[in-house]
Amino acid sequence: MNKPTPSLKRCAIYTRKSSEEGLEQSFNSLDAQREACESYIKSQQHEGWTTLATQYNDGGFSGGNTERPALKTLINDVKLGKIDVVIVYKVDRLSRSLADFVKIIDLFDQHDVSFVSVTQQFNTSSSMGRLTLNVLLSFAQFEREVTSERIRDKIAASKKRGMWMGGVVPLGYDVIDKKLVVNNVEAKIVKHIYERYIKLGTVRKLKEELDAEGYLSKQRKKDQCRGGGKPFGRGALYALLKNPLYIGKVAHQGNLFEGQHAAIVDTSLWDTAQTLLNENKQNNQTRNSVKDPSFFSGIIFDDNNNSMSPAHTRKGNRRYRYYVSQAVLQYREADAGSVIRISANKIEGPVIKRLMQCLRTPNELLNAFSHLKLSAKQQSTLILNSKNAATNWDVLSPANKISCLKIITRKIMVGCKSIDITLSRAGMTEYLINSNSDNKTSNENVDDEFLLSIPTRLKHCNSESKLIIGDKYASDNNPTTICAIQNALKKALSWNQALTTGEVSNMAQLAKQENVTQRYIAHLIKLAFLAPDIIEAIIKGDIPKKLTLGRLKEGFAYDWDEQRKELEFNHQ
Repeated sequence: MNKPTPSLKRCAIYTRKSSEEGLEQSFNSLDAQREACESYIKSQQHEGWTTLATQYNDGGFSGGNTERPALKTLINDVKLGKIDVVIVYKVDRLSRSLADFVKIIDLFDQHDVSFVSVTQQFNTSSSMGRLTLNVLLSFAQFEREVTSERIRDKIAASKKRGMWMGGVVPLGYDVIDKKLVVNNVEAKIVKHIYERYIKLGTVRKLKEELDAEGYLSKQRKKDQCRGGGKPFGRGALYALLKNPLYIGKVAHQGNLFEGQHAAIVDTSLWDTAQTLLNENKQNNQTRNSVKDPSFFSGIIFDDNNNSMSPAHTRKGNRRYRYYVSQAVLQYREADAGSVIRISANKIEGPVIKRLMQCLRTPNELLNAFSHLKLSAKQQSTLILNSKNAATNWDVLSPANKISCLKIITRKIMVGCKSIDITLSRAGMTEYLINSNSDNKTSNENVDDEFLLSIPTRLKHCNSESKLIIGDKYASDNNPTTICAIQNALKKALSWNQALTTGEVSNMAQLAKQENVTQRYIAHLIKLAFLAPDIIEAIIKGDIPKKLTLGRLKEGFAYDWDEQRKELEFNHQ
């Protein structure tokens, strides 16, 4: 059975702009409004909608009254029955006056004409639609918002078409009929600047050379006043080297669109310059002290969520680094957390050590990523890459260490009871698994974060408070601790032998036989995989000072050399 053909609906598009400014452009605000309305009508073709050829454009007329030629023509055509639907980009294009708007809508209703606002999806065929429109028109805030949106939309539409939207004319171009045209003399200078930057490697050296050779910035004349014609500043050179106009592109909100002007610089040359700029930017983050950078800059906070900024003092030739709460630096002491200042060396060491411990502990890693349901291959990759990352940490450059910390760490919060290290599962996945799988966690998901903690306590001495960063498993190797570790090791060796010889078929049977849980066995049996010399040392009672059974239960690397480092059996 054939569907009935929808009745034809003739759609009139009405556009308006309050001022005449910009109407002389080849693609102006009225064009942008009409283009959006035409697209909407095309989306309704299945309902029989079609665009009328007659254009109703009021350029340079206020929406505060009805004294507009195109609006009068539109109303007359409505009365003559030539229109079924009136389409506007936004409600205020038809009228900014509530009284006038009501009269116009009443007229449309009398002639069975519908009114549609494309971006706000209103239709006056319903009473609710009319009520909503009336309310919206009552608010001055709405008027201000749509004004700014209209300007942004106009700019966005123009830039997507590759149009240059004005401003300071860049070196290498002149403006003719409001379009960029290549200035061949200046274009040679632009190419020279790009080539020399790539050759010299830094903007500082580039500026020195350009100054020595007498290169000057673009000369400009406005209102009988001359400007430019001066040596290039470093900021101006950075802006020039980053400007995508030189490869024939127009930038808008992080996107590049094909411009209507000619390029001056080859894409390959521009890409090389961008790569060098980015590399130099990373290196500059540690330029104050390559040997002693502030690794936690931007990610460390006090326990009242105030950012802690790097600071330093000097005593003789020595430089002492600190992290200081912004609440103190901004004279907001009442808002500061319990720790307002801490030595950088004092906190960086324990935090990085805890991170490396996490990377070297397969069980801790797999528990953190358990919700991702990693495949066996991904688990293997995670463990191997984590081990390599921890092993290679000391040989990384300061810039690479900072980059790594920024990827995997969300926040380091320093408090009087603990240092809480909030890690990003998404960042860890990117850094350690290098996978774009669907399992990758969203940065906006709260489950993306997992926490590592280091216990702390405040020690008061001579009216000063000193933060003591302790070890969760601190021990003085008392007999009770040593005995607990030795007994656990004996059980682990015995259970492992029972499983490997077939004395018991599985862990469930073993748990039932020993009258313990499988979880308890899983925690202890890993001790059977310690290096032979570590097992021998434990049996003799020769145990590192800080080692406890709780620490061993958390897990450790399977590689024997890594075990010795991690559990500090090589530091006795």
